[in-house]
Amino acid sequence: MRDRLAGPRLRIAWVEEWMSTLAAEILPGLALRHDVTYVTAGEELPAAPFVRVVRGRRRRHMNLAGFELSRQVNRLYDDGLIDLAMVWASIGFGLRRVPFINLEGTSVYAEIELFASLVPWYRRARFLPGLVHYAFPEMACNRRAARVIVPSEALKRDIVRLHRLPEERVAVVPHGAEPEHLACDAQREPGQRPGILFVGRLHFRKGILPVLREFVRRKEIDADFYIVGDGPDRAAVQEAAAGDGRVKVLGTIGRETLKSILTATQIFVLPTYYEGFGLALLEAMASGHACVCYDIPVVREVLGDCGILVHLGNAASLVDAVADLVRDGSRVAALSARAHERAGRFSWDDARSAIERIVRETFVGLESGARSRPRPAPQSQAGESGPEFRRT
Repeated sequence: MRDRLAGPRLRIAWVEEWMSTLAAEILPGLALRHDVTYVTAGEELPAAPFVRVVRGRRRRHMNLAGFELSRQVNRLYDDGLIDLAMVWASIGFGLRRVPFINLEGTSVYAEIELFASLVPWYRRARFLPGLVHYAFPEMACNRRAARVIVPSEALKRDIVRLHRLPEERVAVVPHGAEPEHLACDAQREPGQRPGILFVGRLHFRKGILPVLREFVRRKEIDADFYIVGDGPDRAAVQEAAAGDGRVKVLGTIGRETLKSILTATQIFVLPTYYEGFGLALLEAMASGHACVCYDIPVVREVLGDCGILVHLGNAASLVDAVADLVRDGSRVAALSARAHERAGRFSWDDARSAIERIVRETFVGLESGARSRPRPAPQSQAGESGPEFRRT
């Protein structure tokens, strides 16, 4: 088996609506050992030697983008140009006959389930568009995928439960901490004014608006609060911050600006209700922050005992914990050091090796299954044969 897993170059289509962090980290190495076709509707490309780039049109709705990109991959497979596909975030739900691995970063289905449980039954109908737009494609993609790769055990439990998949079909490959974020910890200057940081989408799922309103109410907290990100709650966040000079609403910023803020702040808050992994949390840990988060399974998995967890949805308790840290520099330093050390255990090199191993194992298994499957009768079963693996 080891020899076969180290076998010939595979022809892989990597499919995503726009460039993900996973693509940026995984594809440069994967494309050196395999023939990778990058299929996207975005403009940004990973720094990888692709054999071809296939672009779909940008669509306003994810479902339309999914059909467009799936059509492109179906054509690649029918033309004998790829052996299998790797699909990011269920965007390839319209694939037909193409064997594929689904790379799932979160579960919108689980998120909808959570938020629907928090409202009265008569208000749950408002979640139906989200089910149609996101959850049904997620379900279709995960159930049809040969394998599913997720970044956390917490997300694996949700995927297995919601989509009724065998556990062995879902592999956990955690994301890694980038060296540049780990290096931020050593670039801090002592004696800086206390700084609090949030990085994420300005959306009710991230829980930032109630936390910001509570912080603004607490005038005695002598610290600056940096809010990085954009989203549908942007106007409400700006309204809540108006007149409070401690709050800096920065919107979307570049990597270099983010690095400077990571070195200028000491406390990171993540009041999210649901995450598949929490890459912003790992980046904050790597750069040496004391982290205060809502207590949810994936945060416990990533952060461990290296930060402060408060009850889900309790914004006042989260701000209380932040206020205590602002007054206790020694505790901030201790938690920061522990978080930094733990973040160093999350390796992109490990993730790259694990994903390539899963790709090869999956292809070998599919190829063996195709060979062992009995040939259909000439006419009565026409069109029901398994996938044909084309090799050049």
